[in-house]
Amino acid sequence: MRSDSMLCAGVARLKITPPIGIRMWGYTAQESVSDSIEGEITATAIALAVDGNTVILIGCDLLAIQSPYVDQIRRRIGERLSISRESVLINTSHTHLSALLPGWQVDTPEQQRIQERYFLTLQDALVSVAALAECRLQPVWIGSARGTAEIGINRRERLEEGRIVIGNNPDGPVDQGVDVIRLDTLTGKPMAVIFSAAVHPICLGFTTSQLSPDFVGTARDVIERSTGVPSVFLQGAAGNISPIFGVGAGGADQYENKERIGLMLAGEVLKTWAAIRTHNRRGPRRIVHSVAVTSTWDYEPLSVPHTTCLGVATRRLVLPMAALPNRVTAQQTLQESRSRLKEVQRGQQLGAIHVAKRVADWAEKVWEAVERNEPVTRELVVWSLRVDRVGIVAVNGEPFAELALEVKHRSPLPHTLFLGYSNGCLGYLPTPEAFDEGGMEVEESVCNYLLPTGFTPEWGPAIVNTSLELLNGLADEDSPEAASPNGSTVPVHPQS
Repeated sequence: MRSDSMLCAGVARLKITPPIGIRMWGYTAQESVSDSIEGEITATAIALAVDGNTVILIGCDLLAIQSPYVDQIRRRIGERLSISRESVLINTSHTHLSALLPGWQVDTPEQQRIQERYFLTLQDALVSVAALAECRLQPVWIGSARGTAEIGINRRERLEEGRIVIGNNPDGPVDQGVDVIRLDTLTGKPMAVIFSAAVHPICLGFTTSQLSPDFVGTARDVIERSTGVPSVFLQGAAGNISPIFGVGAGGADQYENKERIGLMLAGEVLKTWAAIRTHNRRGPRRIVHSVAVTSTWDYEPLSVPHTTCLGVATRRLVLPMAALPNRVTAQQTLQESRSRLKEVQRGQQLGAIHVAKRVADWAEKVWEAVERNEPVTRELVVWSLRVDRVGIVAVNGEPFAELALEVKHRSPLPHTLFLGYSNGCLGYLPTPEAFDEGGMEVEESVCNYLLPTGFTPEWGPAIVNTSLELLNGLADEDSPEAASPNGSTVPVHPQS
């Protein structure tokens, strides 16, 4: 499809800070509920549109929004804007100091009421911020580039006895890329900044009782003070990546580390952003004769652009999970977890009680699945977007960095972002090799996410292959995938 249409964009932000006293979500061993606010929790939306075809990108300071809640919100946004829900991306930063949402765990009646009230407010806010961004649509230039910041480290450390723990693995794979998308008005004035990196926001650890966006908030504040426009953070493939300074251990050092990581990220974003030109380009060389002969050039404004593509494509795959344990093992696990819960409930350590309760709830889920005696499956959602030379792939889980690096390397588009924590979060999505190594992301995380059983080595290749198939479809604007209802292709204003 070809025309002289131009890309339009709009940006909006709303605060979604939960009430003090709500339980936080991210650290099972956390002792207390929230008692103060370290930084405002926000949702920022970018609307992209051409000829009435609209795509919404939302970045939220939340750990995750699980299905079916996230599907409900996307559907409401679609109804409000008269677009498909598949044209809506909701990405969460995965901060571990945001509000617990209802349905994640059995809680006290008071906590359940607080969480349910907050979730109703959250839904309305996300619909509103999307609508507000759409109302602010205006013609824009778009440009992109990738920088590098050493703010993350592979966390799958192997101890001497061979066990994999959450630690530091400086030799392990890590994506140090910092992706930046610049949106400017037609005069070249900044309008919005999109930036992405792949690091767990866990600078502030489980002893923290403050609601916080973690280092993302610091980075965002610095970027916006420098550029004068809103910025949107999109979390990458951080499943096996911790901050370079490690998980917050309490005390003043963790706040200092949060600031350091945020400043390092912001600095790279600003450096990369400043080098992107959208509305003009270097003109021909000319010679100036003065005391010295000087070679120089002027910057020429770009004329009416040729057309290119905006496209969205989604694929939903129902994939099998690992085999369930036998009845004897499942029943024994359930009995042991119940006994352990009764034991720790006699003490005063709330963190230990929360952990034991989580394990007992999980064991109950496993037993129920064994009783049903049905194969366990989950739905993998791979979402993709093309805007000119830029591609975005997003999955509903915590992907390992290796998966993102492979997709970026093999992508048909010159600049590709790979996101996790998008449109839901099933759990950790490891590489096939990780299943032989073990570790929390493969083993204990099954309990953390209340999964009756784990993923399989086939999930990683499915993510890579599906991502590349969608990107290749969008790269060819005449392909059936790009022309489908879930992958419409329309012309947009190009990058210089």
